[in-house]
Amino acid sequence: MDNRSVVILTQHIKTQLERLVMLREYHKNIKDPYVKSALSFVIEDTHEAIARVSSRLRQLGAVSVNQISAEPDQKLLHQSRSRRALGDKLIFVWRGLKYQNKWYEDQIKSLINDPDSQAILVALFEQARVRLERWENLMDEMKVPPDKWV
Repeated sequence: MDNRSVVILTQHIKTQLERLVMLREYHKNIKDPYVKSALSFVIEDTHEAIARVSSRLRQLGAVSVNQISAEPDQKLLHQSRSRRALGDKLIFVWRGLKYQNKWYEDQIKSLINDPDSQAILVALFEQARVRLERWENLMDEMKVPPDKWV
């Protein structure tokens, strides 16, 4: 078992579980059908990412997902709840997707000694990259000013 892989994959699941709480809350509270649909896809991707990485952790003989705390990061929840306008919520999710893509890029390089885990992250990175592009299209359609994205 490659300990570096277990640490990275466990961190991934913990982060995804935290994001899931925020995404579900937005999905519940946002009324716009287009945004709700887009959030559904992001939530679905998050579930898939958790499942794929959980499976790999089991293959490595690591802890089960049930043993990983699903307690959300209070800072993340506070930040997400402080966004009042729909555009601000869209930007918050966009920043999370941008961060996720950067994290995948960095961790893929770290898993050079574990090609199976690396392949999973490459696939998840590609999925997240496409989701980010679609999210940016949604932000354009919703007329979120690009100068606010940064």
